Parts: sequence; C-alpha cells; structure tokens
Amino acid sequence: ADRAMAAPNEEGQGLLNEGDEQDQKQVSVTVKEDPTSGTSSFLKYGSLAFLIVQNSSHVLLLRYSRVVPGDCNQYITSVAVLFAEFLKIVFCLITLLFLEQGPISLYKRLKADIWDRKWDTLKVSIPALCYTLQNNLQFVAATHLSAAVLQLLYQTKTLSTAVFGVIILGKSLRCSQWLALCILVVGVVMAQGSQRASTNANSGNVLIGVCAVIGVSLCSGFASVYLEKILKGDKTSIWVRNVQLCIFSIPLQLFAIWQHDYEKVLRLGWMHGFCVSTWLVVSMFAFGGLLVAIVIRFADNNLKNLAMALAIILSCIVSVPLFDFKPNEIFAGGAFLVICSIFLYAWQPKPAPAYLPVSANEGAQK
Repeated sequence: ADRAMAAPNEEGQGLLNEGDEQDQKQVSVTVKEDPTSGTSSFLKYGSLAFLIVQNSSHVLLLRYSRVVPGDCNQYITSVAVLFAEFLKIVFCLITLLFLEQGPISLYKRLKADIWDRKWDTLKVSIPALCYTLQNNLQFVAATHLSAAVLQLLYQTKTLSTAVFGVIILGKSLRCSQWLALCILVVGVVMAQGSQRASTNANSGNVLIGVCAVIGVSLCSGFASVYLEKILKGDKTSIWVRNVQLCIFSIPLQLFAIWQHDYEKVLRLGWMHGFCVSTWLVVSMFAFGGLLVAIVIRFADNNLKNLAMALAIILSCIVSVPLFDFKPNEIFAGGAFLVICSIFLYAWQPKPAPAYLPVSANEGAQK
C-alpha cells in the first residue's frame, strides 16, 4: 500500500511543465495529502509499536516466569511448549474455518495442501524439529541468563541465518554485512563478559545459558533457511503452513515429555506451577510469531530494525527495576555495538547513477 501511494500519478506528471518547479512542488504536496495516507501511517507506526512490545516482552516475560517467587516458576517447561503448540494449531484451524467459510471447504483445503502433498508435508518435519528444540532451549536460556543479556544474545540469530544462507542457498553478502556480523559478535561477547563479571549476576549457570542461546540461534537460522529453500515459490498460506508444522511438533514434544519429564508430570500433574505469567508465556509462544508475520507486512526494513534496537533498549531499562539488573560500561558498549550491527547489516548502498553517453557533437559544443 505504501509503495502504491508513493508511486507518481502518471496523468498528473504528464501535465507538468518541465521548468515549472513551483507547480511540481504543489503537485508533490497534493500527492502527499492523499486521504489514505493517515491510515497507512497508522498501520506503519502501529506495527512499529507492536514489534517493539513483542520483541521486548518475549524476553521479559520468559525471564520473569522463571524467577517469579512462589510455585509459579516451578512449571514444567516442556508442558508449556506443548500447550503453546496446541493453542497454535487450534487458532490456525479456527482462522482457516472462517477463511474457508465452512468445515467442508476447510477439509478440502487441508486435504489438498497436506494429505495430497505428502512429500511436501514431510519436508516440513525437519524445521518442525528445529523449532521444537528451539522453543525448549529458550526456557533453558531464560533460566540461566538475565533478560537484558538474553535479548542481546538472541541477535546472534542474524549471524546463523546469514551463514546458513551462504552455505545452503549460495547467497553472497556485502562487505558491510560481513562487517556488521563481526561487530555483532564483538558486541555479544562484550555483553556476555559483563554478565560474567557483574557482581549482580543471577544464580544460574551462565555457560549453560550461553550454550542454550547458541542452540536457539542455530536452530532458528537453519530452520529459516531450510524453509526458504524447500518452499521457494510455494503459495501455501501461513495458517496451513503452521498446521503442517504442528502436525510434527506436537508428537515430537510429547516424546520429549515422555523422555525427560514423564515422572514429574505423573507426580505433580500437567498444570503444576501454571499461573498468569505462565499462560502469558504460553500465549506468546503460540500467537507471537503468527501476529508478527501478519503485522510485519506493514513495516519496512528501517522500521523493523528500529523496532529491534528499541526493544533491546526497552528490555535493558525494564530489567533494572524488575530484575535488579545493573548494567556496566562494558554491557552498554556491547549493546551499542549490537544495535549498530542491526542497522549496518540492513544498510544498502545507493546504486551508482547511470550516465547517458555523450555524443561527439555535444562534447565539441561544450
């Protein structure tokens, strides 16, 4: 919508006199005062606000649910991941039911996109495994790392996605992007080092937390690139795609519970430790990614990068009173480098202007 409004009106441009700069300014003002521009601005900056809240609350809620006093932090994390997958598939099926305008049409749609395309559906099992592992590792990381450091370390997903893109898809990165990735690594190392040196560090094992975040980054980067490779040109809707992922992730998560937490579930029950904060985390895992995928179409790259940078700052600010976090100069420097790397990675140099060839006669006259 923004690009359509930004495009010049060809009929209006045809009425312009080439040397009449005043008329050109008037026309440009008229174009900018399009009645729909207010709605577009609301959607754009509304999406910016949503992305800031989502990016920051994801880490803050996750960390808070692991340190909240009482029994609320004793919930079984693998069960929380399972409930999030159940909520996600129910939400997607209800959405598809409305979009298809009836259960019969929904059945035909799912049969055509999932059952009749068994091989394509089977391919989704690999990213489903990665996302299931990623969700479980996020709880491990939030248990051992502060929210501010966790927010910074999450940015290493950019590094893993870029590297997998080069290896699997054969993509090439600009020199500025490689520089941005190097700056990102330096910033993350500084932030993690400040956590280790801080006297106010949490009681968790920092090494376990860092390893968990690395696992999250690797799973996220590989799954994203793998999906891009196998689904290139595929027109399957986001709702059907998430139903496909849940078909594999739910059995995988049930298997994980049976392997690691079955005795605890039998002894304490499935809902042990589930409080308001836990359900907020479950809802965030279930709906956060879907809502971001919908909202992100209204935000350009600059707004997305700004949202990520502001989310880092907001997470650090909120962590001070909420978790008694005390950032030092090293952490501030690392955070600054991470934010700079976000904008540098997305920066694209302007293409060189195209020069028209000058004829010999024009050159002689000059």
